[in-house]
Amino acid sequence: MCLRGFILLIFLLNASLAYSQCSKSSGVPVFNETFGSGDDEIGPPLQDGITDYRYGAGICPEDDFYSIVNHTAGCYGLWHTVTDHTGNTGGYFMIYGMKRAAGDFFVQKVNGLCDGTTYQFAAYVLNMFAAQGGLEPAITITIETTGGTVLKSYSTGPIVVTDPVKWLKCGFNFKTSPGTSTVVIRMHNDVPGGYGNDLALDDITITPAGPVTTIGIDDVTGDTFENSCYKGNISLNSKVEDCYVKNAYQWQISADKTNWVNIQGATNPDYQFIPPGAGTSFLRLNVVEDNNNGNCSSTNSNVVTITYHVYDPPKTNNISATICPADSYRLPSGRVINSTGQYSDTLRNNQGCDDIITNLNLTVHKKPNLGADLVLCLGDSVILNPGIFTKYLWQDGSTNPTYLVKTSGSYRVKVTDEYGCETSDTVNIKKNSCSTLKPPNTFSPNNDGTNNTWVIKYLQYFPGCKVFVYSRWGGLLFKSVGYTQPWDGRYNGKNLPAGTYYYIINLGNNLPPVSGYVVIIR
Repeated sequence: MCLRGFILLIFLLNASLAYSQCSKSSGVPVFNETFGSGDDEIGPPLQDGITDYRYGAGICPEDDFYSIVNHTAGCYGLWHTVTDHTGNTGGYFMIYGMKRAAGDFFVQKVNGLCDGTTYQFAAYVLNMFAAQGGLEPAITITIETTGGTVLKSYSTGPIVVTDPVKWLKCGFNFKTSPGTSTVVIRMHNDVPGGYGNDLALDDITITPAGPVTTIGIDDVTGDTFENSCYKGNISLNSKVEDCYVKNAYQWQISADKTNWVNIQGATNPDYQFIPPGAGTSFLRLNVVEDNNNGNCSSTNSNVVTITYHVYDPPKTNNISATICPADSYRLPSGRVINSTGQYSDTLRNNQGCDDIITNLNLTVHKKPNLGADLVLCLGDSVILNPGIFTKYLWQDGSTNPTYLVKTSGSYRVKVTDEYGCETSDTVNIKKNSCSTLKPPNTFSPNNDGTNNTWVIKYLQYFPGCKVFVYSRWGGLLFKSVGYTQPWDGRYNGKNLPAGTYYYIINLGNNLPPVSGYVVIIR
């Protein structure tokens, strides 16, 4: 179809039917007539046989003439001032002063096609008239075999005046027949000449038509990836339009985005790219029709750019450090640690790369340990030993390594080790007349709010005590380590009957056990 303004909607709809399922083309053209470029305003003529129009007449050819030019200006006071469709001031294009009789004006043979293959034809055309009222050119483009069999015929309809000037692209798909490798492009003037009907032509191409193929880089937005410290594979993915019956894939790489080579073994839709070294690589995916007798119908994806730098391995530091118990140690990353152990820490540079890896064997000096709070029986004593240090200072000002305790109270020691670390510890000691520990011999668990549990005074001072209650036949009914929850006269959740039961209480601290009986009253 011709993509131009001011076109009837019905024409656009009908023209769109010219495309097959392979509606796009991103392959390399097998034919590309640009008419060349140069500094001279007039370019060389076409080869003999392409047109029967006469060559000459400068940049403003008359009827029956054509010119190859890189611009027009001031032609007849009616034509556009224009350069080639790309805007290249040196690029040539072709201008026709159409003959007064309809007929062929461009016939070109194209070799090197593949048989049974879908191609896209495209050309840029321009109505040279800048004013309304003249004849509007209309052309029919056919693709034929050398024997004259028409493979595709397409009519542009009237090519209207555009203001401002605008090159219009005409294109359609065609498929070569079996055994056909050469086709003929034939362009026919459908409008007899007269006032108007002057046409410009540029950039005629035949390109393999195939699926639209888009590639991307996993976890990257856009087509560019750069990382100065990346040291793994780069995952490339693809999305391929349904077009061919069966696809074949080939990833390609280029150092200059112009010369491409196939990557050996990279023949899947997705690819794990391993950077070969420092530099920039361009990658694309070539998709071909798998049953194509040589795979000459192919299209290319967009191009992704991958830039990578020499990866400098991070430096490694092994550090051993010792701190006082109340202190902390700050790693290079800013992380704070304060307990003995082995640590690993990574410092990254401003590119986000691992720069320094520190391995932290940290030792925290020992603290004094006076043990847990305890209870002493009347007449007993205990020696507090905080450990081996350089200096000792007890709560009463004494400086011995150990301290003899005979009375209840709070005891504290401050120590200094060989590294000058100062720490302290405290223990609370209570005295109790162990011989006066007499458990009650009765209680009445009847939920009347009085004497419902077997409460044993002073037993809370023996946190490590063990209490056992037995039946008269020796069966164990209750066991407790510590006595934070007094016995409620139950066994396995059920009330025991009224009667006599027997107990043994081990106080710990090398004290003799306390035994006797207790009566449950209901």
